[in-house]
Amino acid sequence: MPTYFRKTIKILPWVTLNLNKSGMSVSIGPRGAKLNISKKGAYFNTNIKGTGIYNKTKVGAALLWGLGTTALIGVLGYYLGISMQNFNLFVVMCVIAIVAGIAAFFIAKHFSKTVKVSEDDEEEEEEVKPKKRTSSKTKNTKTTKTSKEAKTSQKTTPKDSKRASNASAKAYIAEVERLVDVMAEAETVEALNKAHSEILDIMYTNIKPLGVKVFGMEFDEAMQTIEQDYAEGLKQLS
Repeated sequence: MPTYFRKTIKILPWVTLNLNKSGMSVSIGPRGAKLNISKKGAYFNTNIKGTGIYNKTKVGAALLWGLGTTALIGVLGYYLGISMQNFNLFVVMCVIAIVAGIAAFFIAKHFSKTVKVSEDDEEEEEEVKPKKRTSSKTKNTKTTKTSKEAKTSQKTTPKDSKRASNASAKAYIAEVERLVDVMAEAETVEALNKAHSEILDIMYTNIKPLGVKVFGMEFDEAMQTIEQDYAEGLKQLS
């Protein structure tokens, strides 16, 4: 049976490093309002303890740069203030962090707009290029070929149905793997339960009838591994 790994390491106050089978992520902020940064992007997770209310919002690149700059300078100011026992220095560093964060946000936003405009210009140039004229004879030939191709495409073979079945199986397996990652990175019990419930639905409704392997394991073994991950997640969040 494969070994799964999940660990949370505290780096600084309100800053943790999360390690699991899907890779590494960093969480910044207090419990209930955390910014999670991983290879999949940056998300701001908020929840009200005991109410079941939970929200997950994707953070844009510009805002991420602003928040990152503010957090970095703020943490630096916190430690400088403690080491020198100078509260005024800490306040000054906080002000600098906020100003630098706002500046980083607008610079990143301006840069992203510039890149987008240049891409749009390139697309417009491609559209402006003159198209080759086609004679009516060529058009008729193309129309005839298209109708023949359409008739041919309507014929389905056992190989085609098998390919479609394999494609569906791959899609379901990919979704289960994604939800397992979501379950591993869940910040609340509600998010963990939601991902677990979706996994069970796909596993029993789609994966089991197809008889395909998940994580390179048979159905029962894969379910046992998923339940172990779920139990471990509940243990860490409780």
